[in-house]
Amino acid sequence: MRTLTLLFISVSLLFSNILCREKIEKELVLLEGGYPSWTVDRENLITFNPNLIKDTNFTKREPLLGLYLIKNRGGLVQKEKMLFRDIRNSFRFAIDDENYISGKLVKPQIGLEFAEFSEYIEDNLMIISGCCVTAGLSIGGKKFIDANYIKHFIETDNAHLSDIGARFIEIDKRIFVKSVNPFFTDNPFLENDEILYIDNEPIQSIDKFLQNILFSPQNRVIDFEILRGNQLVEISVETSILKGGGFLSDTFLENIGVWLDESLFVTNVHKESAFAKKGLRNSYRLLSINGENLKNEDEIRKFLSSLKADIPNKFNFLFKLKEKELKIELTSNKKYFKNIKKNEMGSFGNFSFGSLTTGSNMGTGDFDFSGNWNGTFKDDKNDTFYDIYNSIPLAEYLSY
Repeated sequence: MRTLTLLFISVSLLFSNILCREKIEKELVLLEGGYPSWTVDRENLITFNPNLIKDTNFTKREPLLGLYLIKNRGGLVQKEKMLFRDIRNSFRFAIDDENYISGKLVKPQIGLEFAEFSEYIEDNLMIISGCCVTAGLSIGGKKFIDANYIKHFIETDNAHLSDIGARFIEIDKRIFVKSVNPFFTDNPFLENDEILYIDNEPIQSIDKFLQNILFSPQNRVIDFEILRGNQLVEISVETSILKGGGFLSDTFLENIGVWLDESLFVTNVHKESAFAKKGLRNSYRLLSINGENLKNEDEIRKFLSSLKADIPNKFNFLFKLKEKELKIELTSNKKYFKNIKKNEMGSFGNFSFGSLTTGSNMGTGDFDFSGNWNGTFKDDKNDTFYDIYNSIPLAEYLSY
């Protein structure tokens, strides 16, 4: 009897997926150059690309997820729409016009740590479950973007994800604060806080918990009940736009206008940031903060989180481009921090001018008396890719 049941299930899945493949192929639209995209509705397509897609009529994008919504000029009357629905099984299939790969969900998407498929697949394959339901979009390797994130991207006007200034970890089905962004105004979280309730609802799972935060509209106030040591504490946090994570760096420096790659080379500097005004540009590599040598994103997050409860008056950053060093000293703005160390502020004589020897290699311009760069940079090639974040006004957590 069990053998017959398994056979019936197998035949049903096979028949179902033959029909699904026909439907999925009707969802697929090849862009110029053969790049795959998928039908959202009668006018719009969605595609994944971690880089900037040029010469494409996209209406919105989310760099953290690498997703683009593209307007199709010719219409999509003969195409099938993506189907979204709750999925309760672990069977997954990766499909396009040339591929049909069966496998399983190995790991769900947790925040911006992408979901994992059991097989290696190329990017932009549709990941489906039974009955042609969209489960995600592949990003290469074994990773894919979960359907809930795709649906949120499609349905929200600006597609931004939200931030509350903390990163979380799940231990024995309990959720704790792992690190805290000091450059998040009046951040109420502390490391090791245990999250008990969000908006008076108990925590179900870390993936749903993070979706609740990430999918919140900007400037929404979220209430938390937390356990801090042996004390129950109620806090409220107003969401802001998340500027790092996923395909971009997540070091907390993004909130003060600096993005890095995996090797800690600068990939973007916000034009209104204190860093830009002190001469930082793309291709410099971050070496240290306040004398702490840093080797990766985790170390930066951990170090900056450790400062949150007692913010120093000054931050000293050391960057390097080839053999040339750039030292940038910035002052903490008390307006944004509840706790700042009470050591002496320092005198004008201790003010850092940066490494003026780098000036000849920066572009056209010069430093003024206060050590600020006046001119244009040679290598700022990522402005268009980062324009979403470069257009967001920066709070001056640190000033020169």
